[in-house]
Amino acid sequence: MGNAMWWLIVLVGLVLAGFVAVAQVKKRLMRTDDSPGSGFTLSDLRRLHREGKMTDEEFEKAKQIIVAGAKRAAERQAAAAQGKKSPAERGTDPRLG
Repeated sequence: MGNAMWWLIVLVGLVLAGFVAVAQVKKRLMRTDDSPGSGFTLSDLRRLHREGKMTDEEFEKAKQIIVAGAKRAAERQAAAAQGKKSPAERGTDPRLG
């Protein structure tokens, strides 16, 4: 009887470990790539510019890229909230006319 109880405890432990592992994998898969912590932010650019590590021209170009990316992300989020495709997802560029 003691041997059967030991294997039952081992089996329950393995099942619980499996549930924890599946929960962790699911949590990682549910993360989005549009996290605000990725890449440079405007404050990062301002700091680099202020420290003299970027020229005025480099700062303006990088700022335009970040602002354009933020606008596209906002369009995607708004479209997803409405259940529609954004211009980028439809393959059209609203800047082209």
